[in-house]
Amino acid sequence: MIALMLTLLAVTVTAGLTGERAWTRVSEAKARRRQALNRQREQSQRIRRLARATYSLKQQRRHIQLTMETLQDECARLEQDIKRIARPENRIFVLEERRNPADAAWIATVEVGGTVADSALPAAVPWQRRRFLLWAGDDEGARARLERRFPHGSGFRVSQLMLRPSHAAAPPAATSGGLETRAAKAARIAAS
Repeated sequence: MIALMLTLLAVTVTAGLTGERAWTRVSEAKARRRQALNRQREQSQRIRRLARATYSLKQQRRHIQLTMETLQDECARLEQDIKRIARPENRIFVLEERRNPADAAWIATVEVGGTVADSALPAAVPWQRRRFLLWAGDDEGARARLERRFPHGSGFRVSQLMLRPSHAAAPPAATSGGLETRAAKAARIAAS
């Protein structure tokens, strides 16, 4: 009977030790599960933060791209305007700055190729035609100033003399000319 009791005691102790090890393994498994869930939660929060940042950056990129395309279109339009304005026939040279309070602004077109007098040297200028701004009280005063600077006998002639328009020319009306509107660009960029 003692042997039976000793066997029972040995089985009980073995069962207790095995149960304790099992309980320890269950506790360790629960702790690992909690750690895995915490890591998963942290990763999920990190991914959400990065997604918000990515979305914000994408919106900023769209806005910057739209602004850049708008500025490029505006630059192209301004370059066309500069080319149109910078043509030689649009240049006006100031003949002289002196003026009286009663003087008016005159625009004169002077050309090379008039008659050359026998005693005068022919005009040696690098241009054939130029427009000049000058100030004079009337038509005769303007012609007299032009004649002093560009004598008719030296091969110059005044082909046109007129009062300068008092109002500035209105800028040309904006034409679409195949340019994309801001709303159309925004829709196109959003689709890409």
